[in-house]
Amino acid sequence: MNRVSVKELAEFAHRRGHIHYRYRSATIALEGINRQKEWQQDRGEGYQRERRVVAAFGDLEVSGRIDGWDAGAGVVEEVKTTRADAAALHAQMGDVHCAQARLYGAMLALEQDAIVGLRVRVVYLHPEAPTEKTYEEQWSRRDLIAYFETTCGVYAAHLALVRARLARRDAALRGLTFPYAEFRAEQRRLAKHIYRGFRDREDWLVEAPTGAGKTMTSVFPALKAMGQGALDRLVYLTSRTTGQRAAEDALERAAAAIPRAELVTVTVTAKERICFVPGTPCDPDRCEFAAGYYQRMPAARRALLERGRALRKDVEAVAEQHRVCPFELSLDAAAWADAVVCDYNYVFDPVVRLTRLDNRLFARVGLVVDEAHQLGERVRDMLSAELPRQTVRAALAEKALPERLAKRFRSVDRALAALARDADEEPRVVAKPQALCRAIERLVAACATETGLDAEALPRAADAYWQALGFGRAADWAEEGAFHYISGGKGRGFCARIACTAPGMHIHRTLAPFHGTVRQSGTLAPASLFQRVHGFQADAPALSSDGGWEAERLGVFVVPELSTYLRDRDRSLAALAMLIDKLAAATPGNTMVALPSFAYLATLAARLEAFRRCGDVEGGAAEIRCQTPDMALVERQDFISWLNQTRDARRIGFVVMGGVFAESVDFDGEALRLVVVVGPGLPPRSLLRDLIAQDAERGGVTGFDVAYRQPAMARVAQAVGRIARTPGQRGVAVLVDPRFTAPGYRAYLPSRWRIESVRVGHAPDAVAAFWRG
Repeated sequence: MNRVSVKELAEFAHRRGHIHYRYRSATIALEGINRQKEWQQDRGEGYQRERRVVAAFGDLEVSGRIDGWDAGAGVVEEVKTTRADAAALHAQMGDVHCAQARLYGAMLALEQDAIVGLRVRVVYLHPEAPTEKTYEEQWSRRDLIAYFETTCGVYAAHLALVRARLARRDAALRGLTFPYAEFRAEQRRLAKHIYRGFRDREDWLVEAPTGAGKTMTSVFPALKAMGQGALDRLVYLTSRTTGQRAAEDALERAAAAIPRAELVTVTVTAKERICFVPGTPCDPDRCEFAAGYYQRMPAARRALLERGRALRKDVEAVAEQHRVCPFELSLDAAAWADAVVCDYNYVFDPVVRLTRLDNRLFARVGLVVDEAHQLGERVRDMLSAELPRQTVRAALAEKALPERLAKRFRSVDRALAALARDADEEPRVVAKPQALCRAIERLVAACATETGLDAEALPRAADAYWQALGFGRAADWAEEGAFHYISGGKGRGFCARIACTAPGMHIHRTLAPFHGTVRQSGTLAPASLFQRVHGFQADAPALSSDGGWEAERLGVFVVPELSTYLRDRDRSLAALAMLIDKLAAATPGNTMVALPSFAYLATLAARLEAFRRCGDVEGGAAEIRCQTPDMALVERQDFISWLNQTRDARRIGFVVMGGVFAESVDFDGEALRLVVVVGPGLPPRSLLRDLIAQDAERGGVTGFDVAYRQPAMARVAQAVGRIARTPGQRGVAVLVDPRFTAPGYRAYLPSRWRIESVRVGHAPDAVAAFWRG
């Protein structure tokens, strides 16, 4: 039996009209429920609320709950609570709302033979005002049942096609073989555990070195689990474009022997990157791809799914052909895909979470979280929000701002000003700002009307609105102990913040519905700490692998004599520059130097340049390039290409740890041979970091480790991961700072590394000896 809810059925078969940003989310669920109960409490004695109904059409079972059913009056009610203008919302979404009410009426008619006709009513309520707007239709029993059967027929026909494809998919996947000639022992071991995890709904934390084939080691067993009927869909989360490409390549290679249309994979690209009209709001009056989207979408979705592999270029091509929004098309196609590749936020961000993936035909979904050492930090950022007063003042300065909106922005500004009067220049924790939250609610309500905020004509007001909306939403989901309200600054420089400090509860709750999860990275040591940060018990299942490599392929040396503490940097700068030059001269390839900050990077590179100008360098003058803040994409690509090439002249690239070049980037292992990490790069001391440490202590974890040491050491290990990326490559890492010898720091470095401490004068010889060996 195939099951579908009335809402799903109505949206699939009857959605028409446009994409419009104003009608995406006009109320929060709780206030809608409360307002509806308040409105219904004075109804007659025979009035039924939340009346459950079930009806069948062939092997399709349709179910739902009717908001209101008055048997005596013969009235079926579908109730919607909204801050938007009711008439405008009905014009935008009325097709679906009316379809829901009609389907409920039909299901009652099928249930009760005595019903000969019904009044079908859609009611719009405001969450605060006592007003209501009603749209009512009169339907006969025969017409209601015909409407139900026609609607179910449309959905059932689509379902039959999908189920036939899934049967062919599973048959093809049952014969799937590993796509490489060699299935290394360590890969096989990890793949077996991951397969069982997807089969038995387990959660695994997996640490394996860069280049060990983690992507294929998680993708291949997921596809095998699909073929065995243990899994319906795979969602693969990445944090960078390079990780996305790796997942796409693994899916392509793993399923190379399967006809393209039999295994559907969809990549979801960020809206701002794939939008055909960037900078324009999703408004049918301004974007032709939003206007009439739902009329043209079904044909576009069908065309995209028939391609099988829907990468960004495929989505754009089909969207252009059918004149529909490419971003929304990728989401609608993802609902029917076997594998979805997307960013973390489409699963963990409560605002942009892909609810369209909640498809009963793909109920058992396996999840892979790549680069999972970043998960805690990323989720903290998603759940946090800020509202600078300067942003609100900029909105009020726009001359075209209508008075009705200006009034609401002034209310928000007054609430911020009241908080600012008691604030210090330095940030501090405060109680929940109730007045500010109420002012934001009124602003959101004013902007949700049909004559709401014109984002194109009032860009600064639109920016302030979205920031205020984000703050209001964060206030709704803030939980005691995991969030803090922070204020700081004076006058227009004042800023109110909601900071998430302990994301573990949210991470664990988000992972719970999946049918098996894999959180993987090359830097997840110690596993017990990452398990606690992710909301699991410290002894939850974890796997660690050395990739099956010989340790001799990666040389790791620590130079503890040169201190990179802030107070010692000037004193050690000359010796550090000379050491880098000598290490590069001892290496048959290019060098990457990773530092904690752009300021330190610039100072060290300048000192090395000075040595070069004086001719006080070994092995000839080295070519030097430095990462700079806000590099354009073409500049980044050029920098990577430069380090990927070998010439007679040595090349030394200076980068910042945690940046675009020190994580998730594939360099040519035959070109980049040496990484020098200068200091552990602890994050600067801050109120937020201290709050993270405080709340981590409550969760049974050492707070300093969670807030400061773990983020820093993860970046160290990621930087080293740019070299010796495959079993056939070799590389050297030199870690400069005495802290790298301390047990508290060494615990965060992979246990597979064989680390040797050397004196600064002997380090170049040790590196040269490694290459001779």
